[in-house]
Amino acid sequence: MHDGVFFEDHGIPTATVISSEFVRAASAQATALGSGEYRTVVVAHPIQPLTREEVRALADKAFDEILARLTR
Repeated sequence: MHDGVFFEDHGIPTATVISSEFVRAASAQATALGSGEYRTVVVAHPIQPLTREEVRALADKAFDEILARLTR
């Protein structure tokens, strides 16, 4: 979150990817950093037990949103 907020504050688009378990924590941290409107890209939780192919599928689902955020 710190890096994403920092770069956004300096005009550099970011796409911070988090799993759904961390939505509240990410929002609280962004607010504490003075960027309560900072948005993350959320993927399903948990990630740790997934196979490489399953993680790739999560990334494929999030790709369009990530690309849009980085190229806006």
